[in-house]
Amino acid sequence: MRKKLILVILILLLFSLNCSKKKKTETPQWKGKIEYENGIKIIKNPIEPVFGELILDLEEDLIIGNEEDENYMFYRVRDIEVDAEGNIYVLDAGNYRVQRFDKNGAYLQTIGKKGQGPGEFERPNNLFIDAQNNIYVSEGRKIQIFNNPGEFIKSIPINYYIYNFFIDSATNIITQSSIRSKEGSSKLVIMKFDSQGKIMRKIAEFSDVKSVKKKGSEGIIVFTIYHSYNYRLYLSPASEQTFIYGYSSEYKLFKMDNNCNLISKIEKEEPYYSISQKEKNRMYRFIEERISRGGRKWPKDVIENACQFPPHRPFFNGILTDDKGRIYVRRVGSILDKTKEVEFDVFNREGVYIYKLKLPFIPRIIRNGFIFEIFTSEETGEVKIKRYKIKNWWNIKENI
Repeated sequence: MRKKLILVILILLLFSLNCSKKKKTETPQWKGKIEYENGIKIIKNPIEPVFGELILDLEEDLIIGNEEDENYMFYRVRDIEVDAEGNIYVLDAGNYRVQRFDKNGAYLQTIGKKGQGPGEFERPNNLFIDAQNNIYVSEGRKIQIFNNPGEFIKSIPINYYIYNFFIDSATNIITQSSIRSKEGSSKLVIMKFDSQGKIMRKIAEFSDVKSVKKKGSEGIIVFTIYHSYNYRLYLSPASEQTFIYGYSSEYKLFKMDNNCNLISKIEKEEPYYSISQKEKNRMYRFIEERISRGGRKWPKDVIENACQFPPHRPFFNGILTDDKGRIYVRRVGSILDKTKEVEFDVFNREGVYIYKLKLPFIPRIIRNGFIFEIFTSEETGEVKIKRYKIKNWWNIKENI
């Protein structure tokens, strides 16, 4: 009897040890490493994420848009934002205005109109809402500011074209801009300006797409083509005190504080994808179709010269952050890929690669458990703002 009891105990112990070992093996482990270079933290991520693929449980809970109502009719929406109260702002460039709606989608106010005077818009392009719910709208080389009630405060001139921007906690302006030389070449830059538009610092500089010049009957004609295989610069605020930028020729992100000090570099192991001739031919056709839809025609050799394919595909074509500081890097797929899914690499606020993510649309904002999309109907061209509730938002793991 005693021998049987000892045998049973041994079997139970072995089973317990085996289960513990199995459980330990199944615990997700980050296989990257952290290094330091001149005092700067470098997070080197492996090709696979810690937690595998993230499946977001999305529920469409709000649609804003109605072509039968002037206040809800959109034309060329450039940007959307959400303030601390959940109010939704839509930069409607085609109608030269910002439309404000409450969190339930009810129309509240129109800010701005077409014109060249104070508080009026010619080419509104980007939108930002600060912590005090002031409204900033960029257009070309200036930023216009409105207070929370929607009253015009002032216009800030910027000597460089603004592609993207945000306002930091000290009301300085961080921009993603371009600088053109006297010879006609241009650079993509991250720059910091004070609240009056005076340049404080050039943070980073990268090459831009080159233009092609061709002699015509009326003189020199300049052709410039931007396409999805160009290397581009991207910028996103990560918090009130930090921001992220990256240039898509390399899989490297740079995290800065608002004093423009480099906090860390985030890198990810990723193979280089060469661009095949089949991809190039498809891009030529796509560009030709796009130009012809605008009622123009470019010679074939000009299109091919102006496309200027880089040595390999860019690694990403967008950077987005949520209110938890997580970073969403939108991957670049092949132009031959027929899938409409958009792929992202998701990093936690420290820069650790935690998830792969696929979505059926390009998200514009991820805030407080909601994703916002600018939706355009392929059949009618009608534009709507859609909001989705992320039902499993609080179940997303990020700590390792």
